[in-house]
Amino acid sequence: MTNVSASDGKELYGQLCASCHTPSSSAKIAPPIFAVIDHVRQAYPQREDFISQVIEWVDEPKEEVALMPGAIRKFNLMPKLGYSQHDVEKIAAYLFDKDTILSKEYKEHKKKGHGSN
Repeated sequence: MTNVSASDGKELYGQLCASCHTPSSSAKIAPPIFAVIDHVRQAYPQREDFISQVIEWVDEPKEEVALMPGAIRKFNLMPKLGYSQHDVEKIAAYLFDKDTILSKEYKEHKKKGHGSN
């Protein structure tokens, strides 16, 4: 994996991901992006591992390796989207490097035992 800059990832995230993975916890189609980032970071705290995991997941989402089984129960399994690995790598770098501040609402959601699976 190359040393990918997150600069292009923000635009690609907006084009390819944000319509489903909104920044709001009132998501209707897919889990909010900050929840996804939180779960993937917990399992893969190193940047390269985080990016590799996102690439692998977007390329071939599989329920048996999902980090968010509760989200699958609520939203169903993410469809295979056919995005290029290069684009997903940029998006993943952006998501990892982004200074994500978990919303108060999400912190409360986690305190109630949600978002722990």
